Formats: sequence, C-alpha cells, structure tokens
Amino acid sequence: MLNIKRISIIAMLLAMAIVVSVLESFIPMFIPGFKLGLANVIILIMLYEFKVGEALLVQILRIVIVGLLRGTFLSPIFLMSLAGGLLSFVFMLLFTKVRLFTPIGVSVVGAVMHSLGQIIVAIFIIGTNAVIYYFPFVGLLSLESGILSGLIAYTYLKRSITGRFVEVKNYNN
Repeated sequence: MLNIKRISIIAMLLAMAIVVSVLESFIPMFIPGFKLGLANVIILIMLYEFKVGEALLVQILRIVIVGLLRGTFLSPIFLMSLAGGLLSFVFMLLFTKVRLFTPIGVSVVGAVMHSLGQIIVAIFIIGTNAVIYYFPFVGLLSLESGILSGLIAYTYLKRSITGRFVEVKNYNN
C-alpha cells in the first residue's frame, strides 16, 4: 500500500523527469531528433530503489505528459518516444535484475535500446527499412549519453538519500 510520503516522493521524481525532459529539448544536437536522455537518470535510480511498477508508472507518465506539453501526443514523435522508452525500460529492468553491469552499463543498454525502439517505429511509420542506416550514428551517441546518465545515477545511488524519506531497496547490498 502506498502512503502519502511515498506518493509525494514518486510525484517529485516524475516532476523532475518531466522538467529534465523538457529542458533537454532546448539543447541543440547535431543529429536530428537525438536528445541526451537525462530523464533516464530518474528511471534508472527508480529501478534500483523503488518497485518496478512505480518506475514504470513514472516512465509512462513522463512520456505522456511531455507529449502533451510539446503538442506531440499520439503523433509519430510520441509513438517513437513511447516505443523507445518502453524498450529501454524492459532492458534496463532485465539488466538490473541479473546484476551483470553497474548502473553505468545498464544506462548504456537502456540508451541504445531506446534508440533502437525509435528506429523500429520509424521503419513502420516511414515504410522503409532505410532508416536503419541512421542507427550507427544514433547508437554511438546513445553509448556516450548512456555513460553520462549512468555516471550520474551511479554517483547518486552510492550516496542515496532517498531512504531517509521513504523505504527503498538498498543499491549497495
């Protein structure tokens, strides 16, 4: 059962993910459609410290709310974001459960899967598999942004203060 304090913390994490997502859309990138994916830091932290359902809820709500704020809800951009976000989430969840990698490696996997999910949806929307040639460029940037997000999440998880406010899983165990 969720208590008010836990709901408040999850709501704050959702708000942070939304703000980061919106703000990073103002960062110019030299590859069209590519974003750093820093909101993924919040999801990654949640996968390690919160229940899976709570992390998934924040991921889906962030994508929907940002789509509504940007006016892209139910557009091809939204569908690509949703597919990328869900594929990323599934793979990050798998890699956090088997503990094959640190949060940095999990973040890289998530970033690359996010890009792959978007490419798959783009293939269906555009109707050609030529979009796959875009993946090496986006994949390389995903590797770099995944490392950055992973470093941020790893640094937080090592010193996590979330447990001072609500009961969370302990990353260091």
